[in-house]
Amino acid sequence: MRRCRFGQLMTRSLKSSGVATICGVAALVALAGGCNAVDNIANLPIETSFAFTNFSKTTYAALRIRAHDDTDTAPYFPTELLAPGATQRQRFVDALGEGCPNTLDMQVLIYERANSDIPIGLDDGEVVGATPTVAGEILDVPACGVQPLETYTIVSWDTESGQSRVKLAQDTPVDAVIRAINLFDNADSTWDVDGVDPKFASDAPPEHAPFEPIAGQVLLANGDGVEGVGVMLRTRFRVRLNDANPTNDPDADFGDPITFTFTDTDGVFSFERPPGGYRLEFFSDDVAFRPAIIDVEPPIQSVLVVAEPI
Repeated sequence: MRRCRFGQLMTRSLKSSGVATICGVAALVALAGGCNAVDNIANLPIETSFAFTNFSKTTYAALRIRAHDDTDTAPYFPTELLAPGATQRQRFVDALGEGCPNTLDMQVLIYERANSDIPIGLDDGEVVGATPTVAGEILDVPACGVQPLETYTIVSWDTESGQSRVKLAQDTPVDAVIRAINLFDNADSTWDVDGVDPKFASDAPPEHAPFEPIAGQVLLANGDGVEGVGVMLRTRFRVRLNDANPTNDPDADFGDPITFTFTDTDGVFSFERPPGGYRLEFFSDDVAFRPAIIDVEPPIQSVLVVAEPI
């Protein structure tokens, strides 16, 4: 467990980071000072929320989150168990009882699949292990004490087995402060966890996130449906921030197909997956497609693809 005292770390940064860098951070904190007085979401200029996303290729992730206070006794709000590619969005006021927490406490838990030899979307029930393979906690992470964000992003990236990498509030003023106070000692400024904190060793996984439809139709120009078109579904993954080296494997992309289906006599296809980021790819020996690749987020039932005979 790592304890971060935001105010103490800001003071330390003032001594070590230089005036030019810290003045920008201090200005952000000063501008957000009114957040301490927020008692109701209606008083905020924007609605604040968090979004937890699992960008692993293979593992399932769960988050627990709460507003930080020094008593260290408040209950955590638990997310559902997120499959690769899935996202859960939640308003802070609904999850934590306040619209704009100054700082946050978080726990992350990673679960391995029981049937790793079967593609995720074809694995009936998508069973995971009874206990986490990675689990850790961090306290007092900067949030609205820097600046209220419409969506505070929390993203679990793809890693080696037994590890997790979580990126917080990417490319926001909160991210800038997290970097300025050196909360995480790595180039991507990610919260990295190795192994399982013993206090979480026996924690069972939460319920899976509910599925939503991804559906659409493949049509000829005259409106007739095209039967037998293959449709593959891929999930998004991310490994690190820098994907600029073309000699490396991609650090962010869509992974291997997790499931597939074929269109019926009306050209209709459908999948069921949790909300999140997915890529649809269409294939056939007889027709070409416009477009052949579509990125979607369920629920969506209006995907339309035009097929042209080859």
